[in-house]
Amino acid sequence: MLATDPQTAPSVSAADPGFFCAVTPYYQPIVRTGDLSVLAYEALSRGPLDSPLHGARTLFATARTLGEEPALERVCWTAALLNATRHRLWMRGATRLFLNLSPERIVEPAFLTFVRRLMDEAALDPTRIVIELTEDSLLRPASHFREALAPYRALGFGVAVDDVGTGCSDLHALAEIRPEYVKLARELVTDVHLHAGRRMVVQSMVVLARALGATLIAEGVELYAELTALRELGVDCVQGYLLGRPEAIPATPVPAGSFALSA
Repeated sequence: MLATDPQTAPSVSAADPGFFCAVTPYYQPIVRTGDLSVLAYEALSRGPLDSPLHGARTLFATARTLGEEPALERVCWTAALLNATRHRLWMRGATRLFLNLSPERIVEPAFLTFVRRLMDEAALDPTRIVIELTEDSLLRPASHFREALAPYRALGFGVAVDDVGTGCSDLHALAEIRPEYVKLARELVTDVHLHAGRRMVVQSMVVLARALGATLIAEGVELYAELTALRELGVDCVQGYLLGRPEAIPATPVPAGSFALSA
């Protein structure tokens, strides 16, 4: 997810036409561990190519410094959804789209109004869209988010909580928010096949996710050995460079036949 440290922001004017107009969504697949079929894509925003604003961290840090983060998040949502329609993502079975949302926008009534209008004008189905709470969301009172998310859930949006497993507030947030999707922190995923302690934590998260009725997703999977270990532990889905890099056009991930699947 995105950090927005203003110290990383270059000197850019909010009036610069290149600041928003060249924001491009990239789509990374989230696949089921069993057969590597696509569950969803996560939309990741990038700034103009060959620009200091290309990286998401710098793009959002600059927007925050300029007081333009609300506008940037609207641009990112609009671009991700309209490009998904253009690339016929909604025609791919029940494939969903994960969209990141900052804690400030979640509790902002104006953003909810914007989302309702966008859904109506673009004739989009909210049940195919998952709101992914950024990592700093867990630093806020979880009950506050539960109330703010209620109207989104009433529309049919799903909810995912990111980077779970490394913070002391994680369990309380899960109990309060009751997300449909839980995304494991990549610190628990990296070299999981080599670390007994990480495997124990992941196994505990598998049990917890099932008790909550949530789908457990492991991020940052880069090695086949990691994929194998996560599958054996019972993790539902995986995301990472091993399965597919973010692409401007939602790509078909690595075919299931490319890996020898465990029984």
